[in-house]
Amino acid sequence: MSVRFPGVTRGLSGASPHQIRVATLPLTDEQALIATRPLRRTRLRTSGILVAYIHNARVILEDQELREGWVRFDSGTITGIGQGNSIPTEESLDARNLYLAPGFVDLHVHGGHGFDFLDATAEEFAAAATFHLSGGTTSLCPTAATATYERFETVISRWQQAQPLSRCRLLPLHLEGPHLAPGKAGAQDPSLMRAPAKADIEWILAHVSAISQITVAPELPGALDFIAAASAAGIRMSAGHTEASGEEMQQAVDAGLTKVTHLFNAMSSATKKGLFRQPGVLEYALAEDGVFCELVADGFHVLPTLTRMAYNAKGPDSIMLITDSLSGAGMPRGYEFRLGRLACKVGDGFGMLADGSALAGSVARTIDLVRHMTQTVGVTLPEAVRMASLTPARVLGREKMFGSIAQGKTADLVLFDDELRIHGVWVGGERVLGG
Repeated sequence: MSVRFPGVTRGLSGASPHQIRVATLPLTDEQALIATRPLRRTRLRTSGILVAYIHNARVILEDQELREGWVRFDSGTITGIGQGNSIPTEESLDARNLYLAPGFVDLHVHGGHGFDFLDATAEEFAAAATFHLSGGTTSLCPTAATATYERFETVISRWQQAQPLSRCRLLPLHLEGPHLAPGKAGAQDPSLMRAPAKADIEWILAHVSAISQITVAPELPGALDFIAAASAAGIRMSAGHTEASGEEMQQAVDAGLTKVTHLFNAMSSATKKGLFRQPGVLEYALAEDGVFCELVADGFHVLPTLTRMAYNAKGPDSIMLITDSLSGAGMPRGYEFRLGRLACKVGDGFGMLADGSALAGSVARTIDLVRHMTQTVGVTLPEAVRMASLTPARVLGREKMFGSIAQGKTADLVLFDDELRIHGVWVGGERVLGG
């Protein structure tokens, strides 16, 4: 099966962008069914105001499941939540006892369906974001791997141009680099990694509105000043691809750092110094209540035992499920792609460097993470949903806008069954997937 994205040419060999304006890209049968269904919008107008109802649903609230629940939204905003048969009599959607959850929020995602945010055109940018709707993601932070600031300028421009083209909400960018430790490069280009300079701070402050997060190695020279300046401007600073000690992490937190990037992956852990063991970034993040942790819960980057350990240490209010998906997400096994300068390919459920020497992000969608957390790790569905919606919204300071089903919040919603297969997605009250 395949789905067409207008104006997209990636993956077609021997053709220039001027020769071909539509590309067909492979989807799983499930994704293709969802993405190609006609959009049947269950909505009506009363006195010129757009309203809609979804009833007979198992509504996932912040900490509980509301059976036989209903949700009303008006002009894109949730205006009512109830239970039982006392639903409005106007036109509505019968959810047939499916789960209705808040739309997922992905803080760390590099692309999908053959497109990487780092080098995408505006149309490809929107296509990558739209692909993640098939996994229930209604808001995402496009993430750029290590590159030059000149390259980031282009990414910001494409992000701005893609805004009206994307059905998925495009939040400000997550810059994962270039101020990372070469010794923890993982699947990123170490030749582009360096310590931050005063000019870098000035660049960041000039582009604050386009940046939500920056991943940095706190032990680098100048990193604390960089963290302090960016965090004071409202950017969430995250430790990742780092060899920092626990002491250096404490200094970074004092400077304004609030989270760590992909817990367990590309970070220091406990080492012996003299007679005693000292914590690394991993242990510091697990122990400190005020530090949020990204978690790639795809079953490959972090195995179930370690995932349970993180959950037991941090709980659902401090863990954000992230896909860390690359352009290979949604593509078949063996598909070759690039992460910046590095050649990668799709493995059996994960991304890796072409030579097989390291993992290179995931190929998961957010619904896949929620499924793994509930069916393999054993957390409750409301908690797994919270880690994929409300907790990341809180990290960004946007929890009053979206992240949970509550009156006054934006009607970003996802409908799925007991096997966590997506049946419908709404963004701002508009049904954008499902029929």
